[in-house]
Amino acid sequence: MLDEELLKKIRYIELNVKKKVDSYFQGSYHTLFKGHGLEFQEVREYTENDDARLIDWNVTARTGKPFVKLYQEERELTVMITADISKSSIYGRNSGIRDAMATIAAALAFSAIKNSDKVGLLLFSDKVEEYIPPRKGRNHLLTVIRSLLTAEPTGHGTNPDAAFKFLNKVMKRKALVFFLSDMLFDKIPDSVKTTLSKHEIVSIGLVDEIMFQPFIDGALRTVDPESGENSVLDFSQQSRIGIESFISEKKAAFDRLGVSSMWIRNREQYMDDLANEFSKLNRIKKR
Repeated sequence: MLDEELLKKIRYIELNVKKKVDSYFQGSYHTLFKGHGLEFQEVREYTENDDARLIDWNVTARTGKPFVKLYQEERELTVMITADISKSSIYGRNSGIRDAMATIAAALAFSAIKNSDKVGLLLFSDKVEEYIPPRKGRNHLLTVIRSLLTAEPTGHGTNPDAAFKFLNKVMKRKALVFFLSDMLFDKIPDSVKTTLSKHEIVSIGLVDEIMFQPFIDGALRTVDPESGENSVLDFSQQSRIGIESFISEKKAAFDRLGVSSMWIRNREQYMDDLANEFSKLNRIKKR
């Protein structure tokens, strides 16, 4: 059973997301991801206007006449939302990056469901925390939102390699993978290349300026939220990387792999930022 507070939060996200999707987000999603490959339809006899590369040699050999394969664009997508719920995601303005991530993931899931696509969810920290196989329907959408809001990581740290290796095992059909994270990990794992050979990946980095601004002059004893280790941070001597440099570095790493990336700042208008990022991606894909 869902407690009343959680139910109100789920309903609020659903209504808020529905309004945003209906107003401007759904069009960008549908334009970008309206089809995802070709699906075999039938064979028919070869004509002089056909591409010889489409000849079905097995049928041709069996019948003694040249036949070609006909394909049609697949209209149904499989969308897999892969979200980083490591403990660093609790930090940030308002309710932290985690809540913003849940709302953004809900928008993606709602758009997929509205487009009659299947949507699944993979939550990870330094290991796979939860996996919900792709399905359709509003009830499934609510299951996805509930998991995003209530999941608590049992692992320590962030290891995207665990998530992508798991995807490579379970996702047999070509899928659109949305990778959501605060991107606070050392490097993009090699397993991403394997995922890219089968699927399309769109990374969505959620960042908060608080994480990149020194807030004291001196040293601070603290506990790492992911490892649990005690440490001393010396802000008087530490040259901290700025948010723009962080985004630029991570974006360049994704670009080198051929992964499209979006960057959302944790602020009041982050859903507007998401719509703008989709519009940018749409323009890039049209070039």
